[in-house]
Amino acid sequence: MLDALFKPKAVAIIGASKNPLSIGHIVTQNLLDHGYKGPIYPINPKETEIQGLNAYPSILDVPGEVDLVNISIKNTIVPKIIEQCGEKGVKFAIVHTAGFKEIGEEGLALEREMVKVGREHGVRIYGPNSQGVQNSDPAVSLYANFTFVPMTPGTVSILAQSGGVGEVLKIPLHKLGMGLRMYASFGNECDVSMNEILEHFGNDDGANVIMLQVETFKDPQGFLEVASRITRRKPILALKAGRTKEGAVAVSSHTGSLMDQDTMADAMFEKAGVLRFDNQDEMTKAAIAFASQPPPSGSKVAIVTNTGGPGILALDEAILGGLELAELTEATQNQLRENLLPMASVKNPVDVIATATPEHYGFTVETLFKDPGVDMVLVNFITAPFVDLEGIARRLKEAAEVANKPAVVVVMTIEKWYGLMQAIRDSGTPVYDFPEDGAKALLAMARYGRVRAGKVEPAPELDVDGNRVASILGRYEGKDTFLPQAAVFEILESYGIHSSRTVAVKEAPDLAAAAAETGFPCVLKVDAASVVHKSDAGGVVLNLEDGAALEEAFGGMCEQFGGEDVGFVVQAQKPEGREVILGTKAQEGLRPLIMFGLGGIFVEAMKDVVFRLSPLSANEAVAMLHSIKGLPVLTGTRGMPAVDMDGLAGVLVRLSRLAADFPVIEEMDLNPVFVYPQGTPPVAVDARLRVKG
Repeated sequence: MLDALFKPKAVAIIGASKNPLSIGHIVTQNLLDHGYKGPIYPINPKETEIQGLNAYPSILDVPGEVDLVNISIKNTIVPKIIEQCGEKGVKFAIVHTAGFKEIGEEGLALEREMVKVGREHGVRIYGPNSQGVQNSDPAVSLYANFTFVPMTPGTVSILAQSGGVGEVLKIPLHKLGMGLRMYASFGNECDVSMNEILEHFGNDDGANVIMLQVETFKDPQGFLEVASRITRRKPILALKAGRTKEGAVAVSSHTGSLMDQDTMADAMFEKAGVLRFDNQDEMTKAAIAFASQPPPSGSKVAIVTNTGGPGILALDEAILGGLELAELTEATQNQLRENLLPMASVKNPVDVIATATPEHYGFTVETLFKDPGVDMVLVNFITAPFVDLEGIARRLKEAAEVANKPAVVVVMTIEKWYGLMQAIRDSGTPVYDFPEDGAKALLAMARYGRVRAGKVEPAPELDVDGNRVASILGRYEGKDTFLPQAAVFEILESYGIHSSRTVAVKEAPDLAAAAAETGFPCVLKVDAASVVHKSDAGGVVLNLEDGAALEEAFGGMCEQFGGEDVGFVVQAQKPEGREVILGTKAQEGLRPLIMFGLGGIFVEAMKDVVFRLSPLSANEAVAMLHSIKGLPVLTGTRGMPAVDMDGLAGVLVRLSRLAADFPVIEEMDLNPVFVYPQGTPPVAVDARLRVKG
């Protein structure tokens, strides 16, 4: 429970000062300026009064109980001060001080000592190297933070790993007069964790939406579990730093090489229903909509405009983003035709034309809200000096106040009429400057509407031979090595994933027996951990029709490839199908990631792949298939029939279950997997599997 952190009955500031440029002074001033409801105790051994408050030499000299302290003193003194806080009965300590693990080993040792002391004395530590917390609840009015944006009550809570980003997220809310509910920038996360704070925000009925900025995940599985619970009730909007590939870890599989440091976050967000954004501006504008609007029940949008161009801009953004243009009923169109000006267009987008009156706007919006085929409404309104602008703003406000569907308004104007925008905002309706911004806000709301309406489906139970797989993997566990291909295919077959019949061979005399098992035509392949791209290296010979051809190919391959780790396999040749790649990659502190995309030589050239967390439900597997840009290659294009999508989704489910069941698997590629039209199951024709060291 974090009530004593966000709803403390009394606050002390250790490091309070008369110096207006000190952190302790600013924290004290913020508490006073925002009307914190409890006692405030400045702590300074050299002062008896600070900012009109009685000051005390130490926390032990404070006469009353203290729930929360803010600490801004020299880093090496902090552990001793934490000990005193424990003696006093303090529950939480916000450590603003820097100079801990972020500076290296010496700082890390000091941080560990501080945490140890805190645990021994019952003090939870928030930070260090942190801004602090805020709670705008009028019953608390806590600004235990050294930042500068004034705090006003609102329905948006912000949780930021970077204090600088957190403050930037607060600024636009303040400028619009929206305020916030709670705020936390947690710094080093040495004790009180991001996941704990997120859960606290999720359980707070005063927040309609949570904005999250994160750089690293200390406990990714814990985040996944907490976020998944919250998003069923309210949206989490996320901004993840570190989207570039410079942080990628070098690995030897296709699956690993296609991952970067950002992939895990995307997969977690997808699994938990968190909405990810690429920049602060778009996330803030979406939060403004979520703060007051209900999520839509569908993705059909109706657009109202008084000039064609901006309406088309909004329409393009909406449709390209995945919304649908609502088809208005005949009854709706007839009502609009009877009540709008003769030149108005009553089809969607509805153009009320530039001379429309307040009554035209109000009637149009109210009528669209009543249309059963409309899930949300976007109003584009460019100010014109020849109409009653104040009246239009008033009628839009009145229409929005009684609506039970989400609406956003775009007002394109100059400073002279900024008051119109605020008049509409007073109704709780989001107002934007550009049509694209309004469309993007509705897109985000539609995404969340799908999250909340979606059924949480567990991964299915499967008929698999886990004992057989455990026996095979047990031979290699702890060796940090790739398994022979024949062993990999045996593992796949144990989990119901069809593969081409494969037999390992070491010497020429083994070829006849191998070919007897696979039949002709067959394929000869090199089998070595060092050979990733077999075709490029000349390690694959296809269409071997008889024993003589097989022996000749084997002789040539033995001359080309040598070394103790090199082996060979003979494989039954399968009819060519469309090629896809499936893969898995282990994640520290989280279930393995599953990859899917177009395979063969295209996987690295096109990089059209998606990642999800294992194990997959049937619906998640289908969604993966439909997430790649090359989907038409699978569903049928230019005369090609569709492949067996259900069978392919089933392979994804089984592979994800295999990876989840055996964490010893570090990484695995199935590339390519041949997929065929309905009735012929997919088949893996090449596979690599590495176990952990």
